[in-house]
Amino acid sequence: MANDNEPQFIIHQDTQMFITDPIHFQLVQMNKSMFIWVGKQQANMKDLSIAMPPTGSQSIASVTTVLGQDISEQSRNLGRRLGSKYQQQFFISLDIGNQDEMLMAFVEKKLSELIKKVLN
Repeated sequence: MANDNEPQFIIHQDTQMFITDPIHFQLVQMNKSMFIWVGKQQANMKDLSIAMPPTGSQSIASVTTVLGQDISEQSRNLGRRLGSKYQQQFFISLDIGNQDEMLMAFVEKKLSELIKKVLN
């Protein structure tokens, strides 16, 4: 088993169908952090948010957008929930286009399933 201080990058990929559209998931597992890209097309990264797990008396993860103008705050909200739940740093990039609430619920559900599988 590798030492926790040794760098690790493990890539996990999956594609799930949402109605008739393929949704691609890529998770890059690192030491106590994870990079997540979710998209419909070739790997475009039009936004990137970073979520830091809560520390001290905080109960909610801190999140900021470092790339793009995510007006809907989808990646920030997802990062906040993941950072708080899993107590680790998340880099989130969503390239799923429109503001479809059903699609976002689908993405979050499938992503949670993938993260649980990866972390166990």
